[in-house]
Amino acid sequence: MEMERQDKKRIGIYGGTFNPIHYGHLINAEFVREAHGLDKIIFIPSKDPVHKKSEGSATAIDRLEMVKLAIKGNSFFEVSDIEIRRAEPSFTILTLKQLKALYPDEDLFFIIGSDSFNELDTWRDSEELLSLGRFIVLNRPGNTKLREDILQRGTFHIYHNPLIEISSSDIRSKLKFGKSARYLLPDAVLEYILQKEFYKN
Repeated sequence: MEMERQDKKRIGIYGGTFNPIHYGHLINAEFVREAHGLDKIIFIPSKDPVHKKSEGSATAIDRLEMVKLAIKGNSFFEVSDIEIRRAEPSFTILTLKQLKALYPDEDLFFIIGSDSFNELDTWRDSEELLSLGRFIVLNRPGNTKLREDILQRGTFHIYHNPLIEISSSDIRSKLKFGKSARYLLPDAVLEYILQKEFYKN
């Protein structure tokens, strides 16, 4: 019988609009990485979100740059432009298929929030999606109970991460009305936003 590879890597896939990325994203990513023994986490900013409208004046390239600034210095974090470069809409099934091709011998863990989990059955090709990898489900502020029917359809690891009351929408709102967003996101990201004058209107 063929022995399982001992050096098989465990890779977390963390997708989102990151509009903008903030400390809530980063803190939970670090908690998940350590708790699940992940070798690295790949942040994947979406190009054109299918399930929610991207707000503000930051383009996909800008959001990618903000993630790069946010994770700089953390050797366990990477960022990929795999969705931004794709011509088609940002369907997760397409991303996971590409990642499975890029990492055929590694274990992939797709990191999602509890709010997204409860809508998985509405995602493109959800049955195939659930068969492509394992999912780590994060608590989100205002979390509702996880749907039992979805829990039975895939491999889910429920992670009881700390609830951090920071949201991208709140940051955008603060900046729109000229309020401070300091300490909610990395200084380098905030400086980039202020320089580009995002979220003012």
